[in-house]
Amino acid sequence: MKIKKSIYLILTIMVFMLATSSLSQAGTIVGSRHDLSALSKKGSHSETFFVIEDYEQVCVYCHIPHNSNQNGGPLWNRPLPSANAYNLYDSETLDSSTASINTKSLLCLSCHDGTIAVDTLLNSPWEKISNYGDHMRAQRTSENCGNCHYGGIGRKLGSFLSQDLSNDHPVSFTYDSTLATADGGLKDPSAPSGLGGSIANDMLSNGQLECTSCHDVHDPQYGNFLIKEGQNLCVTCHDK
Repeated sequence: MKIKKSIYLILTIMVFMLATSSLSQAGTIVGSRHDLSALSKKGSHSETFFVIEDYEQVCVYCHIPHNSNQNGGPLWNRPLPSANAYNLYDSETLDSSTASINTKSLLCLSCHDGTIAVDTLLNSPWEKISNYGDHMRAQRTSENCGNCHYGGIGRKLGSFLSQDLSNDHPVSFTYDSTLATADGGLKDPSAPSGLGGSIANDMLSNGQLECTSCHDVHDPQYGNFLIKEGQNLCVTCHDK
């Protein structure tokens, strides 16, 4: 009887530890696809054509406490691409217009357009443990970037966007009541977002829709770092 109780107690403790461990990783960037420090732990160093600087830190690939890029986001530690370098989405039914990409979305594109290597930082941390001389610097060709960004290296990385955004949801446009009325298929930005406030307060940046309107870079709870799951995100703004 005592043995059975001991086994039951051990199993209970193990289940509790597994549960708390899962919770500790839920909603965190650590171990996610945005944890670039994990790339070297996922087999990418085994490929001779793809070696990145292993800084042994999660946040430093985007943020640095000192000497940051003052034109970027909070304590930004990366160079930014040109705001006018992109071919933007357009269609006959589009009632908004975008002249260039705003800084808020350029932060994302500094990694995701494939023109700046993911380990290109403005300032390296003191704890950098390697200094590879042969790591790849991305060129503006699909042959170069596609070697790594097809999902076969270590963690599944997904595709890079390139600077052709003509087939991607438009960003950096003003989303206001005037646009909603003219479009006829958009909800007014004062409508509830389902996130605790309105679309304007929870999803827009200075009244404009950006990459961060749909993606939370620090929270992998939903696929592709979306702030909601699937169509629930689309119908937040689109009145269908």
